[in-house]
Amino acid sequence: MARIEARIDGTIKSKAKDVLANHGLTISDFMRMTLTTVAHDGLPKYYSIPNRQLKNSIQEVIDDLSGKEKLAEARNLKELDQLFSSDNALESSK
Repeated sequence: MARIEARIDGTIKSKAKDVLANHGLTISDFMRMTLTTVAHDGLPKYYSIPNRQLKNSIQEVIDDLSGKEKLAEARNLKELDQLFSSDNALESSK
């Protein structure tokens, strides 16, 4: 079995140790579980790495601002709702 060392603020370590202990876990247990999950399933979706959908949305805004390809506009709530409905239909067909 490999050994891993990490430097962390003592207060953070102490608080984390207490929280984990309330769930019957040690820091080592938690690290093993976390690294095993990452090894098998990758990072969680919420892990602040932009996903493809976010990257595509950012590119759409860049294209709009540069004049390359204009985004659809809505002048009222009904038009906005129609845009969202058509976007959802496109997303579900992918």
